[in-house]
Amino acid sequence: MKFFLTLSLLFLLAGSAHAFPETVRHGYVNCGACHVDMAGGGTLTAYGRGLSEEFMSTWAKEGEGQPLHGLVKKLPESLLVGGGFRSVQTYTDNPRFRQGRYFLMQSDVELGWSTERVTVLVNFGRDINSPETSDDDKWGSARHFVAVNISDSLSVRAGKFLKNYGLHIPNHTAQIRRGLGWDEFSDTYNAEVNYLAEKYVLSFTGIGGRPDDEGVDSEKGFAVSGAYLGQDPNVRIGGSYFSARATDETKREIFGPNFTWGITKSVALIGEYDWVRVAPSTGELIEGFVTYTKVSYEILRGLDLSLTHEAKKTDREADELDFQGYGPGLRWAPRPHLILSGEWQKQKTPQYDELVDSAWLVMQYWL
Repeated sequence: MKFFLTLSLLFLLAGSAHAFPETVRHGYVNCGACHVDMAGGGTLTAYGRGLSEEFMSTWAKEGEGQPLHGLVKKLPESLLVGGGFRSVQTYTDNPRFRQGRYFLMQSDVELGWSTERVTVLVNFGRDINSPETSDDDKWGSARHFVAVNISDSLSVRAGKFLKNYGLHIPNHTAQIRRGLGWDEFSDTYNAEVNYLAEKYVLSFTGIGGRPDDEGVDSEKGFAVSGAYLGQDPNVRIGGSYFSARATDETKREIFGPNFTWGITKSVALIGEYDWVRVAPSTGELIEGFVTYTKVSYEILRGLDLSLTHEAKKTDREADELDFQGYGPGLRWAPRPHLILSGEWQKQKTPQYDELVDSAWLVMQYWL
C-alpha cells in the first residue's frame, strides 16, 4: 500500500527527450515532420512546436510552444533551440531491499541553424551517465551534426548522434534500448544517408564508434532501417538491421520488425521485436531476443494512459527469460515545454523467485 501511495504522490510531482511514436494516431507517421532528427527525438522543428500546442498539450496559448514560451517575438526563423532539464524519481522493491532515489538526469542546451539545404546542430550540457559515479558527471556535447539536403527526398548527415535503428522511444531503460546496450548518451560518431518518399523512408548509418574517448568500448559497423508510411489507417511498419564489431572483436547482429499503429484517434499500439546474435572473439555463437509492446489511450488531450510488456532472453537455449516486465504508465503534458511521465512494472528475473516492483517517474522541461 505504501508503494502505491508513493507512486500517486510522485505522479503529482513528476518525460523524456525523445520522440513519442504514439502521435501516429493523429496521422503523423514521419518523425522528421516534427523533429530535426529524421529518426525522431531531440530538437523540434517550427512545425513540431506548433503541434505541441495543437494536440500534444492539455492547455496552450497561441505561441506558447515557441522558444522561451514565445516571449521573444523576433527570433530568426532559421534558429533551432532545444535541450532542457530532466529529473527522475525511481523506486525499487525486491526481497533484498526497498529503495527510492531522486536525481537530475539531464541539463543541456541544443542550438542550431537551418536553411533550405543545410542544418547544423550542437548540444552542450551535463553528461551525468551514472549518478553513483562522480567522475561521470561532466560537461560535454552529447550530440552534434551537420545535415545536407541534396534534394527534396535525399539527405546526408555526419557527426555524433544516435544510430537510426528501430523505435526511438523516450524510455531509455526499456529492453529495446538499455537491454541492447543503447542507453542514454550512447551516441556515436556516424555518417548517415536518408531517403524519404511519400510512402516509405530508408536510412543507412555508418557507425564509427567513439574515437574521441578511449575509455568507451563502443562498436563500429552499420545500421539499415526502412519503413512503410500509411494513411487510413495511420501506420508505420518497418524493420532494422544492425551489424558491428566491438573493440574486443566481439561481433553483434541485431535485426527485426517494428511498427506504430494509430488504431483510432485515441488508441495507439507500438512494438519492436529484435533477434540478437552475439559472436565473441573466443567461444560459440549466442542467440537471443528482446521484445517491447505498448498500447496507449489518450483520455484527454495531452494525457495518456498506457500498458507495456517487454522481455529479454540473451540465450535462447536458457531455461528462463533474463527479464520480463509489464505494467501501467502515464504521460501528461499539461502545457507546452512541460512533460510528466512515469511507469510501474512487475518484473521477473532469474535473480529472484518472485515478481518485484520497479517504477520511475520523470519531470522534463524542454526549451
